[in-house]
Amino acid sequence: MTPWTEIASVVALGIGANTENLPVGLAYGLRRRRIGLGRNLFIAAATTVATLVPLAIGEGLHGDMPAGASDLVAGLLLVGLGLFNMWSERRAFAGRVSAHTGAEGPMASIDLRETLSLAGALSINNIGLGFAGGVAGLGQGAVGLSVAAFSVVLLWLGEWLSRRIKSGLAGTSGWVQLDGNLLLVGVGVIMMLGV
Repeated sequence: MTPWTEIASVVALGIGANTENLPVGLAYGLRRRRIGLGRNLFIAAATTVATLVPLAIGEGLHGDMPAGASDLVAGLLLVGLGLFNMWSERRAFAGRVSAHTGAEGPMASIDLRETLSLAGALSINNIGLGFAGGVAGLGQGAVGLSVAAFSVVLLWLGEWLSRRIKSGLAGTSGWVQLDGNLLLVGVGVIMMLGV
């Protein structure tokens, strides 16, 4: 493998391992849920470990994993997370007895349970990529740096884009939260279908 081919492979693996992060960050931002730097770094660490462990295990175990199993599990987790969020937000909205003033408060940070669920959902998909990287002989340091960097950047970019979109949707926060949850469900379905 030439150095340029290896660099291109490492960058492609980093982006491929984190393609869900942009729409997930967007979905959370639209729901006015902030992931934040600390939680983002934790998720990046989890996705990086989930990529590097299979990369280190290598070629022998890659053949034993059923095709598409990691995408199916990660997709199911994202669909479940989106549906749970819809249910819990609708329940909280029904129990709320406060007048809408038109001004929204600050974004609420996700809690530890949600951070762990999100890290798990985004990490599971990386197992197959890690095996593929191991088979290709990619270096752990370069792959780790690529996966971690794209994880942080794409989650942040999704949240940043949601703030830009949200400014044009003032007064429709209930629908935007629902749409953000539907986006999570949609990403999960796309992952399960392997599109």
